[in-house]
Amino acid sequence: MKEEVKVQEKHQKDLEKKSDRVEESKKYTEILSSVIHEGEQLFKIKKRAMFLSSCIAGLEIGFSYMLICTLYYLLDGKFSESVIFKMFGAVYPLGFILVILGKSALYTEQTSVLSLPVLNRQRTIFELLQIWGVVILGNILGGIIFLISIGTLAARLNAFDKTTMVKIGVHVFDQSYWILLLSAVFAGWLMGLLTWLLNSTLEVFTRIVIIIIITGTIGFVGFHHSIVGSIEVFAAYLYSDEISITDYFSFLFLTLLGNGIGGAIVVGLFKYRIFASNYSSSE
Repeated sequence: MKEEVKVQEKHQKDLEKKSDRVEESKKYTEILSSVIHEGEQLFKIKKRAMFLSSCIAGLEIGFSYMLICTLYYLLDGKFSESVIFKMFGAVYPLGFILVILGKSALYTEQTSVLSLPVLNRQRTIFELLQIWGVVILGNILGGIIFLISIGTLAARLNAFDKTTMVKIGVHVFDQSYWILLLSAVFAGWLMGLLTWLLNSTLEVFTRIVIIIIITGTIGFVGFHHSIVGSIEVFAAYLYSDEISITDYFSFLFLTLLGNGIGGAIVVGLFKYRIFASNYSSSE
């Protein structure tokens, strides 16, 4: 009798474990399906609309840059530079909150999203590169417009000056090429995970908290985000002789490449492969 009870209990526990695995698999599948659907919808947007949306994202992400400069200007001389740069994590998320909740097209937010329909054989790599090109161009243009607009205004408002902009830009660029690339990979990785996590909830407050945690980490550690970084380095090029146009484009190429690798390959490919292997094994 006792042996029968033990067998029944063991059978019940096995059923519960199996049920938990099925439920977990369903949640994972729902998130992946949601991300793939989001990516497919982005491919359907007309290029002109996508370009305008990406320009707006470049403008909006500029508010993160504005707060970074303001914070540095206020604290310069009161704290060491290394401490001030760590404090950037506190103000870094604002532009990302505006972009993501406002549904504007930001390159690093969409790398993993757009790569998944390609991995799922719904879209081609050529289509992916086309839309990435449109988004990157719009993001950079929007960022430059914001930079030029805020440069003079900030000085008049005593928010920060051009010297501050140069110091920040030089600091961001002052790394070897392999560090820039690897740092950008980690930033792209985190941005890809951000997209994944955001598709797990529709609660606005929760989404804001997730954005703050992920992008705040990027700002605190000093990982290189291609779009914010492009504004920072372009400002140093624009207002000083310490950064050349070649330096700017080198930075841009390395960080765009690194962010793409981190978002599309590390997150997009790995997450998709985990799903594919899990799905095939359950068949």
